[in-house]
This record gives sequence, C-alpha cells and structure tokens, in this order.
Amino acid sequence: MKRQELKTFIKENKNFRFLWVSQILSQITLNMITFVMATRIYEQTGSTVAVSFLWVFLFLPGFFLGPFSGYFIDLWSLRKTLFVTNFLQALTMLLFLFVGQKIHLIYPIVFLYSLLNQFYGPAEAASLPWLVKKEGLRTANSLFALTYQSSLVLGLGVSGILMTLFGKNNPVWISIVCLFLAALAVYFLPKKEPEKIFHTNSFSRFLKETKFGYSFIKNSKIILFPILLMVFFQIFLTVMAITIPDLSKEVLNMQMQNAGPILIVPAGLGALMGVYLMNRFGHKYRKRSLMKFGLGLALFVLSFIAIALPYLGIYRYWMIVPLMLIFGISLIFITVPNQTLVQENTPAILRGRVYAAWSFFANVLVLPSILFSSTIIEIVGVRPFFVFASLFLLSIVLFFEKMEGFILSKEENLFRYIGTNHETK
Repeated sequence: MKRQELKTFIKENKNFRFLWVSQILSQITLNMITFVMATRIYEQTGSTVAVSFLWVFLFLPGFFLGPFSGYFIDLWSLRKTLFVTNFLQALTMLLFLFVGQKIHLIYPIVFLYSLLNQFYGPAEAASLPWLVKKEGLRTANSLFALTYQSSLVLGLGVSGILMTLFGKNNPVWISIVCLFLAALAVYFLPKKEPEKIFHTNSFSRFLKETKFGYSFIKNSKIILFPILLMVFFQIFLTVMAITIPDLSKEVLNMQMQNAGPILIVPAGLGALMGVYLMNRFGHKYRKRSLMKFGLGLALFVLSFIAIALPYLGIYRYWMIVPLMLIFGISLIFITVPNQTLVQENTPAILRGRVYAAWSFFANVLVLPSILFSSTIIEIVGVRPFFVFASLFLLSIVLFFEKMEGFILSKEENLFRYIGTNHETK
C-alpha cells in the first residue's frame, strides 16, 4: 500500500483512529512502566530471577482469566470494556508513586494492572473487525504493529533517559496521563455495536460458551495454527526481554538504562521499515510466505548474536544496531499476516473468546519458560543461553514447515461448523 493510500485509510476511518490512539497510549504505558520497574529491581538486586518475577506477575492474571475473559468480552459492550479498563489502569498507576525503596510492592501492582489488561487486550483486538471493513484489516493490523514497535522506542527507548534526567517517578506520571487520554479516546467510539446473539447469566451456559470457543479453535486449523505460532513466538520474545539486563552488562558492557538507544530504538526503527515494506509489497505474497520470511530473519539475527557477536570486541557495538534493525523488520512480517489470518476467519461472535484463548495458551507456557530461562541465565550466563534460544527459534521454524501442510484452505466453511455445533437461542 502506498503512502497516500495509508493516509486515506486513516482519514476515512474515524472510529479506527479513536481505537488506534487508545492502543498507542496503552502500549507506551505498558512498555514504559515495565522497563522502569525492571531497571529498579535489577539495580537493587542484580538478579535476573528477581527481574523475571516482574514478567511472572505480568502474565499470571492471564493464566487464571484467559480461559474465561473472552466470554465476557463477547457478552459485554466492547466500547465500555475498553473505557473502564483504561480508566482503572490509570488509577492503578498511581500506586507506583508510593513504592519507594520497597521493591516487593511492585509485583502486586503489576499483577493488578495485568488483571485489567486481560479484558482490554482481547476487546481491542475484537474491535478491529467491527470498526474496519475486511479489505482494510491488513492495513489496520500493520498500523497496530507499527504502534507496538513505536511504543518500544518511546516506552523502552526513552524511559532510562527520563529516569536519569528527571527522576524515577517521571515515567509514572507520564503513564498516568497516557491512560486517562486512552480512556477518553475510546469513549468516542460508536455506541451501536455488532449484535450479540446470546444473552444469558447462566453459569452452565457460561461454561458451554467458553468450551465452544476452544472447540472452534481446535476444529479450525486455519485459526489453530496461527495461534500456536504466536504462542511460541511470544515465549521467545518474553525470554529475550529477560536477557536485556545481562546482555547489556555481560556482552555490551553498559548499564541497563542505556540499553534503550542501542537495543530497543533500532528494533523500533526496523519495525517502521517492516510496516512500510508490508504495506508496499505484502499484498503480492501469501501470508504464509511472509511469515516464513520473518521467521528466517529472526533466526539469522539470534544465531549471529549467539555465535559471533561476543567475539567481535569493540565492533559488537557497530553490529548490534543493524542486527536489531533486521529483528524489528522480522517482527512485522511474522505478526501482521498472522493477526490478519485470524481476524479474517473468525466470526464476530467468537473473536473475544479466540483472542482470550490466545492469551491463555501463551500465559500457560510463558510462566514456566520465564522461571526456567532466568534460572539458566543465573547458572550458565547469558552467552550460552543465547545458543539455547537460537535452537528454540529453529524449532519454531521447523514446526512452521511441518504444520503448514495441515492448514485447511481459506475456503473451509467455518460457519457451517458453528451452525452445526452452536446453539444461538
């Protein structure tokens, strides 16, 4: 898609702009506060395990709510869900101002914030097909991916600088303002939403509807495969985030506060390039081909960091920047086609449950992966761990190749499955 077409899409989709603003501000807040709290924990403890528990408490709510939040999202108003969660998250951010030197208080506050996010995230994803026409989903997902990577630049990349120049609470105040503005943005979304075809307060019905959501995913391989791929990739990205303190200290020999401009900003700029390339050339290729290309780039970057980078001496500072640039491009080519594939093939009445299930599957596997990875890093160091991580990503690539033949064609009649198995009365 050309630049003018992209501008036209944004101009003509007013409701998408409201949702997009909310997503931008929410992502900046999440990345900013995560980096700030991880830095504070690492500075006081020097422990990768202590930092990993920040991610444990970030993912833990999804472990409990993931199987069920989608049902409520499909039942509730998407607009109200987005507004209330943003507003309550802004109030939660105020609690960080009272942490001081009591680092242990960070964990329950992060848990509460993430608890609210279990409703915001799936509701946001389920809102796109409501606010954007089918032919605009690829563009909308590209812009959302752009937001995600840009928020890394703004949230992670400048948080350390803000802490150094203006104090540790400055990013917290910025996050509070961002979330209140995010709530204001979604308040202006249309009050009329897609019709809900089931309304019930019965607990048995609740269990039945939740079970059906998982049954739909299981029996629709064109949905199941992208979810499995992104679950594995989310594990990979989360584990890589845990390595940032040790990678900065042991491999790059710099403080974690300075990691943003060297590691995060190039990845964000790479994502910007990836969005441009996706919108310019992505329509010419099949989604699976784009994802395979992205996985190949990510594997190259990680393998180079694991095998060659530690032995380049002073030149490692010159090499890490283009490597992270390439890594940012790879993220776009993996996530955007994947998101579009799920959205195009999921009925409106099931989108909330599908995205909630996606979150749940990821949390179930991410939690043990975080604890396992941080323990291994503490024992063997970050360099050997990168070799192990390269092998893990290679397994994802091989899994992709193996499962590709089992994906059902897009012409599969998913709605026939729904009509046969789902009562709508």
